[in-house]
Amino acid sequence: MEARGNDVAQRRHSVRRSLDGTIVDDFRPDVEGLRAIAVIIVVLFHAKVSGFVGGFVGVDVFFVLSGFLITRLLLKELAATGSISLPSFWARRARRLLPASTLVVVATVLVGFSVLAPLQQRPLALDVLATATFVVNFRFAGQLGDYFGAQLGALNPSPLLHFWSLAVEEQFYLVWPALMLLLTRRPRRYRRLLGLVIGCLGIASIAGSVWLTDHRPTAAFYLLPARMYELIAGALLAIAGSAVTRVPAAARAAAGWIGFAAIALATLRFDESIAFPGIAALLPVVGTVLVVVAGGAGAHALAPSMVLDRRPLQWIGRHSYAIYLWHWPALVLGQAAWGPLSGWSRALLIAESVGLASLSVRLVEDPVRRSPWLGNRARRGLWLGGALVATLLVTAAVASSAVPTLDGGQRAAAPTLVPVTIGAPTAIGSSTGATGATGPLDLAGLVAANRLVLEQGLHSDIVPSNLNPSLAHAADDKAQLYPDGCVAIGVDAAVKDCEYGVAGSAQTIVLYGDSHAAHWFPALEAIATARGARLVVFTKGGCPTAAVSIPTNTLARTCPQWRDSVVQRIADLRPDMIVMSASARYPNSDEEWQQGMQATVARLTPYTRHLIILGDNPGAASDPATCLSQHLTSASSCSNRRAKAVESGRIAAEQAVAQANGGRFIDTSEWLCTPQACPVVLGDILMYRDANHLSTTGARWLEPLLAAALFPS
Repeated sequence: MEARGNDVAQRRHSVRRSLDGTIVDDFRPDVEGLRAIAVIIVVLFHAKVSGFVGGFVGVDVFFVLSGFLITRLLLKELAATGSISLPSFWARRARRLLPASTLVVVATVLVGFSVLAPLQQRPLALDVLATATFVVNFRFAGQLGDYFGAQLGALNPSPLLHFWSLAVEEQFYLVWPALMLLLTRRPRRYRRLLGLVIGCLGIASIAGSVWLTDHRPTAAFYLLPARMYELIAGALLAIAGSAVTRVPAAARAAAGWIGFAAIALATLRFDESIAFPGIAALLPVVGTVLVVVAGGAGAHALAPSMVLDRRPLQWIGRHSYAIYLWHWPALVLGQAAWGPLSGWSRALLIAESVGLASLSVRLVEDPVRRSPWLGNRARRGLWLGGALVATLLVTAAVASSAVPTLDGGQRAAAPTLVPVTIGAPTAIGSSTGATGATGPLDLAGLVAANRLVLEQGLHSDIVPSNLNPSLAHAADDKAQLYPDGCVAIGVDAAVKDCEYGVAGSAQTIVLYGDSHAAHWFPALEAIATARGARLVVFTKGGCPTAAVSIPTNTLARTCPQWRDSVVQRIADLRPDMIVMSASARYPNSDEEWQQGMQATVARLTPYTRHLIILGDNPGAASDPATCLSQHLTSASSCSNRRAKAVESGRIAAEQAVAQANGGRFIDTSEWLCTPQACPVVLGDILMYRDANHLSTTGARWLEPLLAAALFPS
């Protein structure tokens, strides 16, 4: 036992000697000022201030600074004792992070349940649960779509979305001190060993980040492995310690300004078209490292610290954590309460969040962090952390159980459509095509019959209890193509042969397009089966059929490749009919869209006798399920105005392309809208699964109209 004690003492002595004279623990006002810069650019980005398109890199600056500051604290403890008390470290982290974050989460839930639509309240409860268990970044990474599109750019983003970065840091805090402690078992050259390990981890993380950004971009954005090198960069700075002061002060100052410029460049130039984090994140990360190197002991008078040391930035830096916590819920809940926010409204909400941050620092953060009673024993801080986690778990449970009913309490009859039939069914390409044994359908008669149903929908105000799909499951009411893996997502550029209808048929129909083509699949599959035809599907979410510019980095890389492969596959198939459709809401001008559509159609027309451009469906005013959950007895208020719903410019562009190339254009606006408005509920049918996609049930309702349009009498 005595020998073991001597061995431990010797090991600790070796660790202390390895770190002797290299550890710097002075307060760095320039780092505090840099924290202020980081939170300012994040807030301005979230507030949609013009020019700050890359303000999300403020989080990367935070990561570097967190790695730097945390590692300095751990090295200080190692230099003093030769070891690290993990319970004490985690207790300090709990006292520093959890009181303020718990307060913000609870306040967000309380306000959220008063201003959010009932349908949004259940996801919020799940977000609270994930936040409480430090895995909310996994929750957001697991949702379809990336940070910029499906979450940040969503109509109703989570008010706890920004907690993803805190989860990354908390996960880092769990593993990093444990690894530093483990390495003390090789104490002789501890500092060198630690630097070597950091270097290897950093290289591995950069490589992983590049790979994930290319193959799993959403996971790359949210998860620790792809972000580890940013925190590691700060840790390496801490290990360098006083060694950086050997560099001439003037050179350090120049490097600092270069670093400052790098952060500014990323802030002003990066946007969703950048593959991020990957290699791109190195710009703000290296920039932050250079700014930190420029400061500290012996800094030049003209170093960036001359700006960063200013009192306003020092105040913001000291409150940066609280400002970060409060600002995003304020913006999201403000929009939920008042609708789209003006610039002045956003400014007011930001000012309010800064005020709340000041109060929470004074009344919550500082008293808990500086409490001698809590600081004297690690287990008290750990018990506090456990109690705060339990508070969030209870909050999540209460929030989940408090979600109100999502229907008006009355059943509705299914709508009825009386089709007009003439003649007998014939093959594809005939002037008297058909959907089935009852004979070909008269489109004009169907549109007239459907108009009556639309008018009834505009005057029905009760959200029925038998709504199909229900409000709670509307978002999941997707075509069978999705579970079958036949809708390429994100980086997936592979073309899959997904065949439906009648296998081996001599007649082939191809469905080609994006997710808006995919939502027509239930109707087209039934039509193909009824006609004895084979249906081959080529769809990729977010990938326009037109050869146009695409703003998001992943799709800009994969869509052209996927589109070329589809054209080649269609050339092999030589189908009897191609039905192509795409969203009308891509951010391209109608002129650009027409040119891009012309380029695509010109490539396809040699390979089919019948090319159909199926016009995009009119969109809803907002997410219908969310709106209806707020208007259970006034459903008609969720209808969209026809003038807003119908993209007339895009319709004209596609009509022109179809006419110029001997194809046909099908306008679907009359199927979903009256001359005045477009209802979202027809009898017991919810027509949309979100603001612009048809539900599977809605597509099936429109099957007779689609059949009559594809195969006119």
